[in-house]
Amino acid sequence: MRSAERESRMISIARRITEGAISLLVAGMVMPVISAQQTGIELGPSGGIFTQADADMVLDLEGAVDLALDRSFSIYTLKQQYLQTNYLLENAKRQLRTRIDWNSTLPGINQMITPELLSTGGGFQELVFLRDSSKWLHGEVNIIQPLITNGRIVLSSGIVGFDADRALPAPLADVAARSVQPSIGVQFNQPLFQYNEVRGALQNARLSLEGLQLSYTEDELQRINQVSRQFYVLFAQQTALGLADTLYQQSERNYQSGVNRYNAGLLAETDVMQLNVTRMNDLDALESARNILEQQQFAFNRLVGLELDLQVWADASIDYVPIEVDLDRALQLAFERRSDMRRSEIEQELFQLQLKRQKSIGRPDLQLNVGYDVTGNSSLSATPDDDWQFHFDESLNPDNRSPNTNITLTLAIPLFDWGRNASLVERLASMIQVQDRQVDEVRQELIRMVTDRVRAVESAMRRFAIQEANVQVAETSYGFTQRRFDRGEITFTELAQAQDLLARTRTNHLTALINYEMAKADLKEITLWDWETNQPAAQRTQPPEPFERNRRRDR
Repeated sequence: MRSAERESRMISIARRITEGAISLLVAGMVMPVISAQQTGIELGPSGGIFTQADADMVLDLEGAVDLALDRSFSIYTLKQQYLQTNYLLENAKRQLRTRIDWNSTLPGINQMITPELLSTGGGFQELVFLRDSSKWLHGEVNIIQPLITNGRIVLSSGIVGFDADRALPAPLADVAARSVQPSIGVQFNQPLFQYNEVRGALQNARLSLEGLQLSYTEDELQRINQVSRQFYVLFAQQTALGLADTLYQQSERNYQSGVNRYNAGLLAETDVMQLNVTRMNDLDALESARNILEQQQFAFNRLVGLELDLQVWADASIDYVPIEVDLDRALQLAFERRSDMRRSEIEQELFQLQLKRQKSIGRPDLQLNVGYDVTGNSSLSATPDDDWQFHFDESLNPDNRSPNTNITLTLAIPLFDWGRNASLVERLASMIQVQDRQVDEVRQELIRMVTDRVRAVESAMRRFAIQEANVQVAETSYGFTQRRFDRGEITFTELAQAQDLLARTRTNHLTALINYEMAKADLKEITLWDWETNQPAAQRTQPPEPFERNRRRDR
């Protein structure tokens, strides 16, 4: 929330307390002798306003921030975003680790009827339908080692047990086959001209995490400022409720004084009616302040992660501490400590990676595959009638092993795609050009934001000094005015004006103080520098680490 918006909110609160023009109740209304008992209005509502004694919890600003850092959904989301990006980097790193896979078929069964033409002699053929049945077991272990070159080496070892039979018509005998085939081998695959997906994913994840690490303190400070603003809004509304109650009590006192003077024949009837209207308007403002406080309490509890029905007393206890701010130093700190410039550069590098990947899609795809394995086959020396143990032993016989070698070089060339890939390449190139300009725009925007916040602090300090003097003058003036009214030297109108001036001055004083505190917080956020202590803004929380076994889950 910007300073102007906060000022508008506080002025709106002040107006709710003091608004209401004075008007006559009923034209020509006759009021005989008036007493407090005839009004039907409770004279002491201050006992019903929310006070610190009524609160379930008392929090100062630091306590509210600590609570939000521990329980706020906003802070929880920030930590989880950091954790998710860290997991992407871990995933990219672990793509280069050895992987072991197990593939199996336990079992495979295939039964079917196949039409065949069989010779019956004399040059004739007969169409017959043969029943084929096959069963097999298969198990294979692959040890896969990805390479940083985007290739991979695979060591594989497996075994296949196969049993098949075919039923032939008489007088032909049925055909059966059985074999056991163990194998062990190595394969190498390497794309030659394509984009390196492994290295690209690793670089992408590193850049993303770097950007989040750079901005973590900034994002945390931003969320802390959100809590601070809502805390001050809650404090301001609690104070506004107290001011509204004070106004009502003053109106009640003035009304009772007017009734007594009217009964003594010292005050006109219309003046007493105006005093009563003022009292009723102040009572309405008091009820409005109660309602607004309930809304602000709900918003504060939701932001910091408290139960919505919990009553919190905001113990602000704000002390005015002036600070010295220099625009050149603020700009220097912002450029040195903020991540805006580096994050723009990171975005540029990420776009460059996307462009390289997209361009590679339009280039020829040349891949080298080299493999060597040794496979045994029990059917070379065994018969289908032999049992499985005999087949297994024969499959391990060196005489039944056969080495297999394969070397392939495959080439795929995209010839024509109606310019689809080229359009995507141009799109990314345009985005990179925008990002080039964005770096300078980020610098200019940072200068603007720092300048605005420095000016806001300076303006807030001047306004607070003005309001500090105004409060003293308004309180002294109201005391004189009230005593003159009690002595009958002035009319009700002059008293009401003094009362309204005092209320507006107190509200403006509180608004100026809160605006100053928030202006300092905004300056701290944009420069990452604590101007009160003259030291760097400290990071309040530590982001979680991935794969931390005993990591406490944030609520």
